[in-house]
Amino acid sequence: MSGDIRQIIGEILSRSVSDERLRNVHITRVKLSRDGSHATLFFEAMGTETEKQDANEAMESAKGYLRSQLASRIRLRTVPVLSLVKDESGEKGDSILNIMRELSND
Repeated sequence: MSGDIRQIIGEILSRSVSDERLRNVHITRVKLSRDGSHATLFFEAMGTETEKQDANEAMESAKGYLRSQLASRIRLRTVPVLSLVKDESGEKGDSILNIMRELSND
């Protein structure tokens, strides 16, 4: 079910959102509570630091819209309340790879 939510939210972000700040946001994973009442969306924003901050603010303000769109596209007894977590694993991975490259060049 969390995979379905991830796919639907991704589609909403890429096709239905008019806020340009959300164009470079990708949902990396979704963690659904056991009872399905809460879903934590892990997301990654691309761009400059300013663009990333703008995307974080836009995601917070779009939570209600995302939930309402999710409700119309998925069959669930209750639509989960959405929580957001900025996923920095991609940035950390890039940083580690850069360090490894520097060490191998020495």
